[in-house]
Amino acid sequence: MYSEPPLFEFRQVGVSIDDVVRLENLSFSAFRGEFVLLHGATGSGKTLVLEMLSGLRKPTEGEVIVAGDRINDYNELERRSLRRSMGILMQSGLLLDDRSVLENVLIPAVVAEESFREARARARIALEKCGLAALADLRPHELSAGQRQLAMLARAVVNRPALILADEPAAHLDDRNAQTLIDLLGMFAQAGVTVFLASHRIPRPRHVKVRVIELDAAARRE
Repeated sequence: MYSEPPLFEFRQVGVSIDDVVRLENLSFSAFRGEFVLLHGATGSGKTLVLEMLSGLRKPTEGEVIVAGDRINDYNELERRSLRRSMGILMQSGLLLDDRSVLENVLIPAVVAEESFREARARARIALEKCGLAALADLRPHELSAGQRQLAMLARAVVNRPALILADEPAAHLDDRNAQTLIDLLGMFAQAGVTVFLASHRIPRPRHVKVRVIELDAAARRE
């Protein structure tokens, strides 16, 4: 079905924490431009999968492959570089309230050593894509919960990533704001960005097919 190799792949990956097996024999892959849902109950290990994919945690066994590279043995510098190439939207994400929305969004571009002028331009484009251009000069506390989550998405995509990782991004939003966020992630998938979303719910983005990976089933695959 796909002529290109996967953007990322887990090969019989396992994780043990304090001698307790949390995940084992986890195998799956995702391709460019896919909207992929990692579905599982709360506590099933979804966040661990995202942490391994972003280089925040090493697997105990197996291999994690990203863009053809085995990242298990990456050093810390390589892991930071890997994360900069991704758009990461985690549950623990925060906005700095002593800075404007625009200043929050441009931070990853500055960290990636773009000029301030380029970083600012990218941040404005990201905010426009996320429907927040008119709110660029506000502080985060002046935004609604849905707007804050969209601002964090704008920050995640400011460096034009090929892959967006999202951990329960709509968990604390009402139905309307949750659908807005999911539809926006679907738009990025339509534009060729791979969206890998972990959730205990099944999102329904408009006009985009979601491929569901059941975490328990993926972990049992031989």
